[in-house]
Amino acid sequence: MILRVLRVTVHDGKTAEFEEFSRKIALPLVKRYDGLQSVVVGKPRAAAPATFCIAMVWESIDALKEFAGDNWTEALVEPEEEHLVASIDIEHYDLLAAAGGLDL
Repeated sequence: MILRVLRVTVHDGKTAEFEEFSRKIALPLVKRYDGLQSVVVGKPRAAAPATFCIAMVWESIDALKEFAGDNWTEALVEPEEEHLVASIDIEHYDLLAAAGGLDL
């Protein structure tokens, strides 16, 4: 399994709009893919007031490619969110362990 972690920093004053985009557009979009095992979105906290964290678990790189395409190591930015995003950091890991419903 592949763990895909994104840290998305939004422009000043855009946290509420990005949160709404995440709930109404991004999550329903990604949840349509069969190879997705889990996705969670973390809201900003005081130490990084404009940075969200998105963690996805995919069953395989092939499943991740179905979602993200051949450039799966790069972040996908939907046209509706481009004006919100200041920067994105992305990392991928082979999943070592999980709790809470993932069967490894």
